[in-house]
Order: sequence, then structure tokens, then C-alpha cells
Amino acid sequence: MRFGLIGVGGIGRVRIKALEQSANCSFTAVYDIDKSIKDTVGKDVQVFDSFEALAMSDACDAVIISTPPNFHLDQAVACLEGGKHVIVEKPMASSLDECKKMLETARKENKTLTVGFNHRYFDAIKTVREAIQSGDIGELSYIRAYGGHTGLSEFKAPWMYDKDIMGGGTMMDNGIHVLDLTQHLMGGVKSVYGFALTDIWKLDRSEDNGFALLRGNNGVVASLHSSWTEWKGYHFSIEAYGSKGMARAYYAPMMSTVITMEHKGGPKKTKRNFYLPAIFREKFKGWQTTVIQTFVDELDDFIALTNGKSEGAVIANAEDGYRAIEIVNGIYESSKTGSAVVLDENI
Repeated sequence: MRFGLIGVGGIGRVRIKALEQSANCSFTAVYDIDKSIKDTVGKDVQVFDSFEALAMSDACDAVIISTPPNFHLDQAVACLEGGKHVIVEKPMASSLDECKKMLETARKENKTLTVGFNHRYFDAIKTVREAIQSGDIGELSYIRAYGGHTGLSEFKAPWMYDKDIMGGGTMMDNGIHVLDLTQHLMGGVKSVYGFALTDIWKLDRSEDNGFALLRGNNGVVASLHSSWTEWKGYHFSIEAYGSKGMARAYYAPMMSTVITMEHKGGPKKTKRNFYLPAIFREKFKGWQTTVIQTFVDELDDFIALTNGKSEGAVIANAEDGYRAIEIVNGIYESSKTGSAVVLDENI
């Protein structure tokens, strides 16, 4: 499949490397506000002067949008209406209304729209997902999740913590990945109760810590904490507890633990997984190497989805992206009102 790219910042350049490594993709079109981009891409890549021109061209079949969230709506709609399938980076957009318009356009144009929740492809997450789906840990009861980094020292530009651009603080940044994993593993969310705190970095409307208690459609419960005050440095973890055991994924470094029992309270069997290829690859070549591999896996799922083959795919579709933003908005509303928020049943 021929891919175009809108936005060649840090993640955009990682996307290019993934396209170059994928056996099923070719990088054929690009637009960026930096006009010098033409000097850094291959001669076979067509450089456009506007995203609208790229969207309406015949230079690609699908487009990856790697720009700040406040640009996603206009760019995604233009590409979808131009007959392109679209992958948009997380978060899907900076507001729920914008997400809804993107979703409606994809349905109207009968095109595939997905959101870049690539953490679903981490090896440790695959282990947790398999432990749940196989029934090895019994019937899923609850999930406990955390994701944090040091906050403003992690950001390269002020827009990355600007609510008008991002739509929020830590919950729309690192937290949105953990939130997506949580809703993905628990099978959907029905209601949310939350707190959003701004007492440390004291940013305008952008929370530095977010807490949520989620109730699933199937009765599963999840607790989640996202932070911009993790002074130990970036990491995330997600734990799934069932009637006969538990499974835990942790990053960074990449590792997982699965504890199983033949019956409740019985003798435990513990399996710890250390993903040494990923650990050493990141140590010597950087974290981007892991992200590139997850992007390649995501591209394979995306292409299959455009061909109507969804079986076995774990890619986050537009509905997943919409629901993630709806949950974050529910956390903000709950924090203001002190009451739980029930999500819409239909999207």
C-alpha cells in the first residue's frame, strides 16, 4: 500500500522508518510546513505544498497524520474525502466533537480510520492479552494501570502541554496510551469517576495528575493513574487480575509476569518474561527501535482492515479513539462535579 505522511516531526520521522522497513508499504507522498523537507526525503517521494493537495492527489492510497491534535480534524476529513484511508496519531483529536466529525466522515466515505495506539503491540502487552483471552488467569475481575513521566522536562515545545492544542494534560498525553490499553483489555467502559489535579506544575487547565475508576460493560472494574510528576522517570504498567491468577506488563524496560493457579488460592505458578532483544536493542539503539517495530505491526493490521480482514487484528479503530477521548472528558467532568459519568452506549 502507498502511504503519504502529513507532519514530519519527531514521530513523523519514526513513521517514515517504519514505512521503509515494512514489506507491505511504500512511502510515496509527504507534506510538512517546513519546506526544506524536500531535501530530506527520497526522490521517489512526492512533496506537496499543502495537506489539501496531498489529500486530493493520486500519489498515495492512505495517509498517516503525525501533527498536533488540533490539526487532526481538518487534515483527516480532507484525506478521507479525498478517498484515502487514514491513521491519525493519538490522541484522536483535541475535543470529542472533532472526533465525532472524523468518525462520521470515515463512515460516510466508507474509508478506514484508525488511531495510533501502538502500545497494543508491545510484547509485554501481548502476553497480558493472551493470558486474559486464553482464560489462564480465570475470569477477569479488575485492572490496575499506571503511566507517568517527569512532566515539563519531557516536552520539546509548549504546545505539548497546552490544553487548547492537546485537549488536556497528562491524561491526553501519556495517560491516553494507558487508558486505551485498559479499555482494550477490559472489553469497553460503561462509566467513569475521576479526579484531575493541577497543584504541582500549576498549568492552565492541564492536569499534572489524573485518577480514574472505570466500570466496564461486563462488570470489570479498573483503576488508573496518569502522572506528570513521576520523578523516577518514564514508565507504565498494567495489571489484570482474574479468578485464578494475574498478568502484569511493565515498560521500560520491557517485562511481564503471569501468575496462575489451578483453583482460587491454590499453589501458584509464576512465569517472568524479560524481553532481552528489546531491552538490549533499546539500550544501544534507542527506544525508537521498539516503536518502529510496533508501527510496522500496526501497518500490517491497518492494511488487513482496509481489505475487510479484521480477525486477529488488535489495531485501535476510530471508535476506540473516540471512546478514549470520551473517557478523558468524563474524568474531567467527574472531577468538577464529584459524580460518576455514564458514557453514551452508542457512538
